[in-house]
Amino acid sequence: MVDVNSSKSLDVNVFNAPRRPAVGERPFEMGPPFGWDPTTATLVYGERDAVLVDALTTVAEGEALANWIALHDKNLTTVYITHGHPDHFFGLPPVLERFPDAKVIATPGTMEVIAQTPPELIEFGRKMWPGLPETIVLPELYESDTFTLEGAEIRIIEQGRTDGLHSTSLHVPSIGLVVGGDVLYNQCHMFVGETTPASRENWIAALDRLAALDPKIAIAGHKKTGAPDTAECIEDSKRYLRDFGRLQESTTSEQELFEEMGKLYPHWDSHQSWLMFGLPLKTIPEGAE
Repeated sequence: MVDVNSSKSLDVNVFNAPRRPAVGERPFEMGPPFGWDPTTATLVYGERDAVLVDALTTVAEGEALANWIALHDKNLTTVYITHGHPDHFFGLPPVLERFPDAKVIATPGTMEVIAQTPPELIEFGRKMWPGLPETIVLPELYESDTFTLEGAEIRIIEQGRTDGLHSTSLHVPSIGLVVGGDVLYNQCHMFVGETTPASRENWIAALDRLAALDPKIAIAGHKKTGAPDTAECIEDSKRYLRDFGRLQESTTSEQELFEEMGKLYPHWDSHQSWLMFGLPLKTIPEGAE
């Protein structure tokens, strides 16, 4: 958890849910036991009100997140969901039970991804992540590209395909903040298992858009506990994508590729084979761009 006092008007704090084990066999016989990478939720707050970005996965995580938000003694007005992956919004019910007046919003692209998620993927998630809520809360459609917090503008950045379809990031110019969603990883192995050379180029372009904002604070959707929320993680993420593409061409097996990426990033969290090669059920439909 990092608290950055960078403005008299707004502040930001990061909740980092730790890496956790997943239930079931590893999709690939390499690397550590099946597990899920550490995931963030971000609170941007002013004197009275606050905005939450993403809401984690399980009931236990949602409860811990709600308790943490309450410590700030702010009125939670908005929860923004950066993209349609379940590990960023399934934890909503405990948050909304604690803050029933908060409005949960997401872009049309995110809503499309959620709507197209096949039921079998949800069932797979329930087996993999014990403790999911019985009822999944969905965001409301939000079609503007900005919203505000105590008069400060928060800009939505459409990023296209990165580790999933229709990714978005947020920019808060008044405090030099970008909240990357899953466009951005921080010392944590990246979910490249469903990427293509073309989609990785788009992902790098998305990271370039974040870098062009010259942020003072850059918060990743997944990060190693204790990693600093600095813009360095933008270049690190770009380098990881390029290294993966280069090694995918030069290595002769998935095992070799997995091992070589581990050598390049020995201290990064979650060296999971599924992150590199995908889950049994795909989150991106075949042929999607």
